[in-house]
Amino acid sequence: MREITMKAPAKINWSLDITGKRADGYHLVKMLMQNISLYDEISLFQEEKDNISCDMPLPLDESNIAFKAWLLLKRELGLREHLRIKIKKNIPVAAGLAGGSADAAAVLKGANLLLGLHLSQKDLMTLGLKLGADLPFCIQGGCALVQGIGEIVEPLASWPKQYLVVANPGFAVSTASVYKEFSFASITRHPDTSALEIALRQGDVNVIGSLLVNLLENVTLKRYPKAEELKSEMASLGLYPLMSGSGPSIFGLAQGETHAFEAVSALNHWPMAVVVHTFDGIIN
Repeated sequence: MREITMKAPAKINWSLDITGKRADGYHLVKMLMQNISLYDEISLFQEEKDNISCDMPLPLDESNIAFKAWLLLKRELGLREHLRIKIKKNIPVAAGLAGGSADAAAVLKGANLLLGLHLSQKDLMTLGLKLGADLPFCIQGGCALVQGIGEIVEPLASWPKQYLVVANPGFAVSTASVYKEFSFASITRHPDTSALEIALRQGDVNVIGSLLVNLLENVTLKRYPKAEELKSEMASLGLYPLMSGSGPSIFGLAQGETHAFEAVSALNHWPMAVVVHTFDGIIN
């Protein structure tokens, strides 16, 4: 096998709680995370030298996390092979949807298959954590309870498919800057993670919607009024909206597929508004 193409799915956070802060400055989190049917495509080719290309204007050096993932794997294992990485982007950049982390995870998984490295999922997750806190979940995939700084990933049994609208106001947000600005004094309500997990298993949209909480909204929505405006408009359409990750993307839980498509039509004046659904497991 000389080439392989992997799908790199985005994620949403059904909840994002911050439970503490380590001495090194990293925040401790407790999150319910979920893959959705919005994905990038990552193609890997064995060639004579390492290089990367993308259909969007992204860095094409080691500052690109997907390329960095390959170089890390190569260095850690002492590999002599070379890969050309081709990225087809659908997930917006720095949007709270883990697009970069998903791409890097797809490179690690794809290289493992393409080169017959026989690394376990645990091996890949340990390696991925060196690149970013979302990597372990992106390698695991599906739906999971994620804790620590992202390294503790507990896979969860499947729950009913949900239809969502994912919208983006058209600008990027730095995750590091959002966490830096976060204050525990701003917390008025922590997510009830256990109750939300039960609601997701039961598939009751109205109960799920009442339990959606992301503490980072306290920073991003105040800093960026456009993101707050987008969330309010989604709520006016009968969706249950929540910011994903550090934002600025907002997802809106719909009452079903028809409702989702009706809502996305009303949101077409935003730079991005698409209908997606949740799924469990890995898309290959």
